[in-house]
Amino acid sequence: MLNLPFPLLGLSGGIATGKTFVAQEMAKRGWIIIDADQLAREVVEPGSQGLAEVVRAFGPEILTAGGTMDRALLGQRIFNDGQARARLNAILHPRIEALRNARLLALPPDSKGAVLDAALWIERGRAHHFDEFWIVAAPENMRLRRLLSRDGIPPEAALARLRSQSRDPEKLLHADAAILNDGRDLAEILDRAEAHLLANWRIARQRRWKDRMNSKFSPEELRQILETLLSKGGQYGEVFVECRRACALGMDDGRMEDVVASETFGASLRVMEGETTRFADLIAPTFDELMEDAKLLAAPGNGSAAAVPALQEFVHPTPSPVEMDPATVPLSEKVALVRRTETMAREHGETLRPGAIKQVSVGYGDSTQSVWIASAELKDGAWNTSLSTDHRTQGVLRLNATSGDGVQLQSGYQALGETRGFELFTDEAVAKIVKEAVRLSIQALDARPAPAGTFPVVLSSSAGGTMIHEACGHGLEADLALAGMSAFAGKLGQKVAGSGVTIIDDGTLPFKRGSQSMDDEGNPVSRVVLIEDGILKNYLQSRKTARKMGVEATGNGRRESYRHLPIPRMRNTFLAPGNEAPEDILKDLDRGLLVKRMGGGQVDTVTGNFVFQVTEGYWVEKGVPMYPVKNATLTGCGPEVLASITRIGSDLHHFDIGTCGKDGQGVPVSDALPTILVPALVVGGTAEPLPQVI
Repeated sequence: MLNLPFPLLGLSGGIATGKTFVAQEMAKRGWIIIDADQLAREVVEPGSQGLAEVVRAFGPEILTAGGTMDRALLGQRIFNDGQARARLNAILHPRIEALRNARLLALPPDSKGAVLDAALWIERGRAHHFDEFWIVAAPENMRLRRLLSRDGIPPEAALARLRSQSRDPEKLLHADAAILNDGRDLAEILDRAEAHLLANWRIARQRRWKDRMNSKFSPEELRQILETLLSKGGQYGEVFVECRRACALGMDDGRMEDVVASETFGASLRVMEGETTRFADLIAPTFDELMEDAKLLAAPGNGSAAAVPALQEFVHPTPSPVEMDPATVPLSEKVALVRRTETMAREHGETLRPGAIKQVSVGYGDSTQSVWIASAELKDGAWNTSLSTDHRTQGVLRLNATSGDGVQLQSGYQALGETRGFELFTDEAVAKIVKEAVRLSIQALDARPAPAGTFPVVLSSSAGGTMIHEACGHGLEADLALAGMSAFAGKLGQKVAGSGVTIIDDGTLPFKRGSQSMDDEGNPVSRVVLIEDGILKNYLQSRKTARKMGVEATGNGRRESYRHLPIPRMRNTFLAPGNEAPEDILKDLDRGLLVKRMGGGQVDTVTGNFVFQVTEGYWVEKGVPMYPVKNATLTGCGPEVLASITRIGSDLHHFDIGTCGKDGQGVPVSDALPTILVPALVVGGTAEPLPQVI
């Protein structure tokens, strides 16, 4: 991060939202506008080093007769080729950033601020690299009229251009401020947004860009450990150091049954030589102990010693700035939060149905993890080194309410969890999950047994992305694909889902449970498009799987702790929103099931076959939910479901949270989907089977 004496604002928006108009309005207010898309054109001007490298990489045929880069032709070349796209980005992005930094450093120190205007900040995973990030949005019908008027293209072509970009509901997840440019006067909106930015940019920058934390080992000591690790060969060496503080509380029926506080310090060493990985982990090690284990790991090597250069230090911004570190919050405040939640649940239950609530369980947890990752990698005959640090905070509050009527017991569960500090647990946020858990519990007492059969199913966005995560997401992790244990193995570039189906894994989403500044191998997090308009584009890559497949790592190498090897894992995985109003999808359901909450289940990643529980569902007739159902399950095949989705809503607002288990490791994740229609799913239930409607 450049140490600029003025605020830096990131500005983005889809085509025809009026992003350029907002930039011009900011210029009138004294802000300096830097058009990042113009910088991208400048670095490949005729005669530039950037253009020469692009030609060397892709051939002279990507030049026009006038000697300029043929963007349309190059776009076609890289559209379905992830490796080619990564190669182009590796050439252009460092040059664009260097030019951008030079322009910023050349600005007068007393500048009011700088606006970096670009269409693809989110797509490039850079929305969290600013003091604030604003999105300009507008209704699709208005954007279509603007585009038709501006460019004079056919309506079908204009609509295709609009829908080729990421949708506003996804963009707005990243925004510190949303500028709705729907014809209203923007002066007051911009006044408020600008005033907030000018008042808060310094503290926002401090929270987002943390200086390298002091480790128990100096950079030179870490370099020496790496050099020892690689003293007898290898292409990659790594030291992973972790300090973690955690607190967990559990209350059951008013009794505080669990109070756990822990603090751990450990480190692991890893060396990769060809297809072999050697690994060791140590509890509270000294420098001498790490050096001794580095010698042991190096001993089986049969190559030449590496001369590891000084470590290059990197600071990555966090998408989740923390206001109140839970490690600094007294235990008494955490206990009070749990007790308040339990009391609130019982009181709300009495207002809904006196005497119905039989049991309330509340769990609280927080974790503050600091990591230091030092690595050395052999690339193109030279050693590249890095030292990256991250400070990660997790907080979660879980509530399970059980209701009874003398005949049956039913439960309702809700959780509140994000990568925030203790500021997450506001009265409003806690009350929301309390009311929902209690409502679900009591409503289930009146639910009817679910019918059994094959029916159309509407999955509401409130159901979260359990199906996307379990039935599809795991199969998109590169290690399973390489092992042939995925239904998506060997299908890159092929149609694997229905048109309009786009699945994304994004570690840059602000405050989501799977977000952090870098993965557990020191790679910055990114936004990875896995399936785009039904075509399989990418797998989730760790450093090891990326080397095997000859691609770049995607920032998905994750591990539970220093005791574990990093493997490809999901972060925040979701089905991208479509264009239909969710209420229209439900209205057109003649007869079937509406699912509003999903529970746990089982999945076979090789076949994609799954069984999931429905924790809140409704039987629908003529577009109207008739009654809630209980004991319902959904059975199907993930790839087949992806191929059969016929309608996709424009909503994307609820992310389920969880701890994903794989290979004996658990990591925090979240998932989501918009409202969708699956025309045929097997519904399991305990009622009499209904006639099939498919």
